[in-house]
Amino acid sequence: MSNDLEIFTPFAKKNKFAERIEGSNCIVYTRVSTKEQEKGYSLETQKREIENTCEKGNFPILAYFGGVFESAQTDERTEFNRMLKFARRSSEKVSYIMVYSVDRFSRSGANATYIANELRKENIKIFAVTQPSDTFTATGKMQQNMQFIFSEYDNDLRREKCTAGMKEMLLNGYWCSRPPLGYTQITRKKRENTGLTERQKTIVNPTGELIRKAFYWKANEHLPNVEILHKLKALGLKLSKQQLTKVLSNPFYCGVLTHNMLNGEVVQGKHEKLISNELFLQANNIKSRQTTWKHSTDFADVPLKNFLKCGTCGSPFVGYVVKKKGLWYYKCNKIGCKCNRSAKTLNELFMEHLRSYHLHHNALAPVKDEFIKLFHENAKDSVNNVSLLKGRLKDLKNKIEVLEERYAIGEIDKELFTKFSTKYRTEKTDLSTEIDSLSFENSNLEKCVEKYAQLLTKLPILWSSNGYKGKLELQELLFPEGIVYDREISNYRTPKINEAVFAMAQLAKLTTQNKKGTLSNNYLKSPCVAGIGLEPMTFGL
Repeated sequence: MSNDLEIFTPFAKKNKFAERIEGSNCIVYTRVSTKEQEKGYSLETQKREIENTCEKGNFPILAYFGGVFESAQTDERTEFNRMLKFARRSSEKVSYIMVYSVDRFSRSGANATYIANELRKENIKIFAVTQPSDTFTATGKMQQNMQFIFSEYDNDLRREKCTAGMKEMLLNGYWCSRPPLGYTQITRKKRENTGLTERQKTIVNPTGELIRKAFYWKANEHLPNVEILHKLKALGLKLSKQQLTKVLSNPFYCGVLTHNMLNGEVVQGKHEKLISNELFLQANNIKSRQTTWKHSTDFADVPLKNFLKCGTCGSPFVGYVVKKKGLWYYKCNKIGCKCNRSAKTLNELFMEHLRSYHLHHNALAPVKDEFIKLFHENAKDSVNNVSLLKGRLKDLKNKIEVLEERYAIGEIDKELFTKFSTKYRTEKTDLSTEIDSLSFENSNLEKCVEKYAQLLTKLPILWSSNGYKGKLELQELLFPEGIVYDREISNYRTPKINEAVFAMAQLAKLTTQNKKGTLSNNYLKSPCVAGIGLEPMTFGL
């Protein structure tokens, strides 16, 4: 019988992955995000560990990439993109991208998962020497996806600390980022006879004097924007239509701060005013300070406006109504693109997209348990880092005490004391902030997991039954950077997904594949226990 079947061998289908999976060629990618990070997480350490693994496993290294300071919060990195291009286009087959740990590859969460999936289609594995797993299996793929998500979660914790400080500055009337056109931030100056430093001051520069003229032309002479642009250009200031509109509508120039961190609040700024409040209001066609504009906030029929972006031109969709028909539409305003779609159609499509993250009540308990277990498993590195950071913090405290003692007995002068005292205290604050960001309360974790789990059990219904503001809050919680509409396939793409939602949805899918409703014990094993140095290399032992 077997001889009879051999004649059909030329028609047999082959595994397109087989050839590349068995390959052993690799490229090396190393990176650190800041110079401070290099002290404890050096490029040399990463390179050495990777080379040792490659030598033991007999993996030829074709090229080295990275070796530079690159942030992994986004995947728009020069060296990172150069590495991906080489991996895909190399004349020699690249089977592995070797990194020290998963977070050295990327900290962009769901986007990193997307990149890993695209590489996997070309039979290229991302292999972390300290967290090895076979990403061509369902378990290994899920492990790596979770590691990407927890790397992004760690970044978000750090960002929350920075955001709190920036918001505090804004509430106190100080601008916390690059000032608008026409302003300059002067460098910090030390007060005489003290070691204290004043906050940065924001003052009007020569460009600001020209912008002041633009406000007068708009308010007093009622000139159209086109004519104002011509007059400014004649004086040496060239602006686009969009820039001028943005300038004339920015209350910063009359001393008022507005920022998305203030969540709709306005604060009296402590920077130098360019114009008066009255002049600003006149330029914006507001007749008196008692007169206010009331914008419609009832956009229940077009909740995706501004949140939804065109996949062709990248501009956000706006909502408009055809009054004669009483029908709402979305459209992008990019000249030459102008993608128009029925609001009802796109809203229903969004509902379908939400259903892909739905969590069934039967999977609620196992998903919550597995998420918490995986969180603690992936938080082991953070716990170790906290111990190291606490040791460094203790050393800094000792240095400060010694410095104060030497100053008290007259061994060092005030200038030297102030210089090093400021340096040590700044380092102490930074370390304390980093320790706080790496620490977490278990009770808070359980509350957070419960919140997201309950949310996913009724996600489509919750969105459809809410008003405009409720829909908007839910959309921004799930997809912080909005969503993209691809009109060629009439579907949505999500540049960034809430990491907790994404992880639970992935766990739910894996749980439903198991008849018992629980995940296998193999899935729960640490990804760090894989064997290294065997030929062929083994994964997930």
